[in-house]
Amino acid sequence: MSLYQREGSPFWWYSITVDGLRFRGSTEKTSKREARQVEAQAEHDARHRAIPKDRWTINECFASYWSEKAKHKTSHKATLVKLDALRRILGKDTPIMHITNPGLLDYRAKRRGEGLQAHSVNRDFAYLKAALRHAQQIHGQQIPSLAWKELRAKEPDGRTRFLSRDEYDRLLAVCGKELSLIVKVAVSTGLRKNNLLQLDWKEVDLSSGMITVTIKGNKRHTIRMPANIRAALSTRPERKGKVFDTTNFRKDWEAAVRKSALANFRFHDLRHTCATWMRMAGVDIADICDALGHSSVTVTMRYAHIEPDEHVSPFDRISERVWSQSAAHSPEEVQTSAIKH
Repeated sequence: MSLYQREGSPFWWYSITVDGLRFRGSTEKTSKREARQVEAQAEHDARHRAIPKDRWTINECFASYWSEKAKHKTSHKATLVKLDALRRILGKDTPIMHITNPGLLDYRAKRRGEGLQAHSVNRDFAYLKAALRHAQQIHGQQIPSLAWKELRAKEPDGRTRFLSRDEYDRLLAVCGKELSLIVKVAVSTGLRKNNLLQLDWKEVDLSSGMITVTIKGNKRHTIRMPANIRAALSTRPERKGKVFDTTNFRKDWEAAVRKSALANFRFHDLRHTCATWMRMAGVDIADICDALGHSSVTVTMRYAHIEPDEHVSPFDRISERVWSQSAAHSPEEVQTSAIKH
């Protein structure tokens, strides 16, 4: 058992773990002695609890997940959108134990009917699963047993659209000065759209040439700026707040894509362009994985089929070392040197 105080609260709070489940709350007591009594009662209740099947509704489950975990993540805006959609279709007052596999199949059909792609529907289910697990692990709620793997909508093979050199030149030709810089940084670094447009000067270190951002999974990812980007950013007059001026960005971007006649192209494809051009330059798949901050090489393998323009095999690389010995280190020279000494 453990009592602690929270900033801004005059009361003692307890945090109890029983059978692998954590229970916490305010004792509503300012006296530690009285708080211990409340804590002891809370532990007794937790050990002898009878969990009603339908205790929490979807709304209560989502409210807990949002306030205690989701709102602190970088993806909090997307989380709100997904949770609102789940409330709307499943019903905010539906008990969480009434969520069923057939009900989620109906949900999937409705979302596809609204025009959502398979991967977007699967993201809905990922947020629902996370909220339910939070309710179970943190608050001891019973949750339904669901066939998550079978509920997933079938997604098409990974889409890989990248720019040819001609397309890239056409795009830059119709971009304004600011949008042109954004495009160049996107292709040079492979940064995702959100990381790029929200890039803050606090994340940029011109002295070391490093950019450090928070990516998927709340992980920190560092990239080394190419010299051209470092030079371009060094000329920026203001170095507070956002690095790029994103005023009217969406309008300018859509206009540039239209004017350059790029078919089936979106901003994220600049990241694909970065990875593809790396591969064409002979960069190893594992190095591309590290550079882009992919979760695993499996994600990066979509570029494995791309043949490098200037292919250098492992044999070529070691051959350069084998045959680059200077005359001073030839076998004959080494042998003669040994005899002399």
